Amino acid sequence: PPTLTLPRTSRPMAETDTAAVQNREPVPDDNMKRKRGTELVVPICYGTCSFWLGKKAVEYHSHKWTVYVREPSGGDLSHIISKVVFNLHPSFAEPVRTLDKPPYEVTETGWGEFEIGITIHFAPDCGEQSLFMLAPLKLHHEAEPGAPKPEKKDLKKPVVKDLYEEIVFHEPDEDFLKRVKNHKMKPAPISPSGLSAVLGNRDDRDELLRIATARRVVAERTAVLKAQIDVLT
Repeated sequence: PPTLTLPRTSRPMAETDTAAVQNREPVPDDNMKRKRGTELVVPICYGTCSFWLGKKAVEYHSHKWTVYVREPSGGDLSHIISKVVFNLHPSFAEPVRTLDKPPYEVTETGWGEFEIGITIHFAPDCGEQSLFMLAPLKLHHEAEPGAPKPEKKDLKKPVVKDLYEEIVFHEPDEDFLKRVKNHKMKPAPISPSGLSAVLGNRDDRDELLRIATARRVVAERTAVLKAQIDVLT
């Protein structure tokens, strides 16, 4: 079945060789002709975006928020996803919301934070099980320890919890793999909530550069400590 894999780098949808990847046996399916030794990687973003309603805020409706699943560069994933089911808090009217076409998002108002269940169902020719995730709804800006509280003007800024993941199809069906590889990505429909303008396209290059720099610093310090230990011994 497809799994979520934390990325080492941001990479586009791709077919990758799995010779060096640990062996995972897919769920048997007599109707599928799997492409052995292959993985199909589909990057997605999911999360929440919330706004304080300011003067319009009332006790139980202080924030407007949107939960979503999207393609990092704003593409349309309907050739892979058949529907997305969002499970809201049971206090909401119709807590289970199903979207069978993009944009895959639900907008509501409320006052409390909670985790939203997200189930992604794939295209019928994929032949794989659905995938479940949790998106934490954040309504308030989180200040760093010891930092001053956010100013009133900062409260008007959106609170975004945007998570990047990669859906990995292990040894996918050959026909499904071929169809996805030959598919020309088109832009997703514009979000009615204005989410597209707030989030834009996901770009992890700065974060990846910081990670690479931190790893290099750690490696250099480790080498110095090792040399000091060698001298002492």
